[in-house]
Amino acid sequence: MLDNPIFCGLAVLFTLLFLVNIGSFIKIFPVMTSSVWRWKNDLELEDSLQLSRSRNTVAAVLLVPLCMVVYSYDLYSPDFLDRFSPILRFAAVTGVMFLYLLLRAFLNWQLEMHNYGSKAFVAANRSFFNYCIMLFFLLFLTGAAVNALTGDAELTRTVLLYVTGVSYVFYILLRGRIFASACNPFSTFLYLCGLELIPTLALVISARLL
Repeated sequence: MLDNPIFCGLAVLFTLLFLVNIGSFIKIFPVMTSSVWRWKNDLELEDSLQLSRSRNTVAAVLLVPLCMVVYSYDLYSPDFLDRFSPILRFAAVTGVMFLYLLLRAFLNWQLEMHNYGSKAFVAANRSFFNYCIMLFFLLFLTGAAVNALTGDAELTRTVLLYVTGVSYVFYILLRGRIFASACNPFSTFLYLCGLELIPTLALVISARLL
């Protein structure tokens, strides 16, 4: 796939877009990383219009590169994709990722509407943008390191799946702590089940059964 001109062109394009927005990334990086251990930083990030806009811009720029990493290491590879050409497989993977995000966005929107845009619920829902940014760099850097050291594509894929799973658990715990600041433990559990379990299970099942 690396010799495909469309794929290479996208890589160059989004690298340039990221460099254009490197200042925004530098501004939000300390807040994002510290929010992993201190959930109140997510609330402070949403309180700052400048920081939240910078975070949203960086997340948007890195969305397609994240899909490229997922495709390159076969992190999402249902059997039905085998019949397509490489560029169509990449398009399908990207399309599935966008559908996953749309489902998450719809469920989050329903929650925010129900709770009238509560500060804690908005911060909990948009913390996924932080997660996506950090996940891209985790996968990109870990994948490059493991592949360079071992040259084993299957081992690299396995390591990256574990990295994705562990980081996702940390993200769920963080989101749960933000929800818990505004509601009781049972409601927090229900919110996490509805907003995380449904879309993520749909994604995992599609990867296994299709």
